[in-house]
Amino acid sequence: MNTEHATTDQPWAIRVSRADSSEALDRLMDAWHEGVTAGGGLQGAIGFDSHMERRDWESAKHSIERTYGRSSREHRFTPDTLSAAIQSRRMLGPRLTYPRLT
Repeated sequence: MNTEHATTDQPWAIRVSRADSSEALDRLMDAWHEGVTAGGGLQGAIGFDSHMERRDWESAKHSIERTYGRSSREHRFTPDTLSAAIQSRRMLGPRLTYPRLT
């Protein structure tokens, strides 16, 4: 699947799970992060932004779970998206360091 043209009506977890390269995964996660933080909804999660900037999605997921719990109605899709990104990274192979696209 060409993730550059993934439909925007798909849930982020599905879009991320279908990334066909590390670069595509990074671009998707950058776009997702920009979208979820645009409204200030995740500002209470300590360390979330710094974890995302380092592409440390495991720590970002733990930050969300510690702050909002695993069953937070407001942020219920956030851990799913992060889990999909973590799994995709594992499937795509070892991570190289890519500069964050801004």
